[in-house]
Amino acid sequence: MTARPPRYLDDLPLDAPFECGSFTLSEQEIMDFAEQYDPQPFHLDRAAAEASVFGGLVASSVQSLALSCGLTVRAIAGVQVMGGNAWEDIRLLRPVRPDRPYAVRARWTSVRPSESKPDRGIAKIAIEVRDGDELAMTYGIVYFVRRRPAA
Repeated sequence: MTARPPRYLDDLPLDAPFECGSFTLSEQEIMDFAEQYDPQPFHLDRAAAEASVFGGLVASSVQSLALSCGLTVRAIAGVQVMGGNAWEDIRLLRPVRPDRPYAVRARWTSVRPSESKPDRGIAKIAIEVRDGDELAMTYGIVYFVRRRPAA
């Protein structure tokens, strides 16, 4: 990954959407993940998935969250994140299916300096995962972000 110049809390552009990349999962990747972390029939078995409410194999929401979060973290490389504080408003709107590309887009929705720790603040980012024009998933992450050091 190419090093990016540091960006601080005060540098984050509010409500300016940016692309984070995309992911595609194969059936085997979905089943391998499910076997270890989310062993439900509609993630593991084609026949059981076809008989389910989904009508076919679908990815675990945990797997989809992890992939989209990883793309977002790479897209904000350089932002002086000190750690995460919360996940917010996770909405699973459409199942993630094998062999389809899912695009990830994010935007900073709020920033505010900490009242008790002047070296940091709180920044919220909203993330969308799209299947073409359709929203598949939305969620937010609250980060602690370093403020620009005094000169």
